[in-house]
Amino acid sequence: MNAQLLAEVQAWILDDPDPKTAAELSKLIESGDETTLRKYFAGFLQFGTAGLRGPIGPGPSCMNRAVVGRTAAGLVAYMKERGMNRVVIGRDARYGSEDFTEESAQIFSGAGFEVFVLPRPLPTPVLAFATHELNCDLGVMVTASHNPPQDNGFTSDQPLTELNTLHHKSSTQPMALSQMK
Repeated sequence: MNAQLLAEVQAWILDDPDPKTAAELSKLIESGDETTLRKYFAGFLQFGTAGLRGPIGPGPSCMNRAVVGRTAAGLVAYMKERGMNRVVIGRDARYGSEDFTEESAQIFSGAGFEVFVLPRPLPTPVLAFATHELNCDLGVMVTASHNPPQDNGFTSDQPLTELNTLHHKSSTQPMALSQMK
């Protein structure tokens, strides 16, 4: 197995907050499945016009708690730079949405933000209403809307393509949440 890939995967495993995805990566290392590991480590998901979307799975090329946590930390930096401190988070009923919502809420709350979480899976337009009614600076929706069912996503009620520059300086090296400012 390629030594650089192996080092990247092992570093990711050490920083992965989800024991399930960490275990999945460990099994791939043990089985020598370099092809699948390369798929999971083909670069970081990038914000596009519809937010961050991708298949659920381990590593930086998929939607998982580690990627969502890093993205929420990037949003914290974005919001702090602009004097913003109130966020509302909504979700759909897709697999992983509740976990990704909780992960995001913990990151925002830990950064000292006032955080509101919608009480159950709701349609995306409810988030826009809640953002306005709660006088929040930003609304975040955990959804992949029209994407295939095995996908999930993370989007905002504001265009956030500039987050790609905050997200990570390298497309191949994972960054620990503790390293993000």
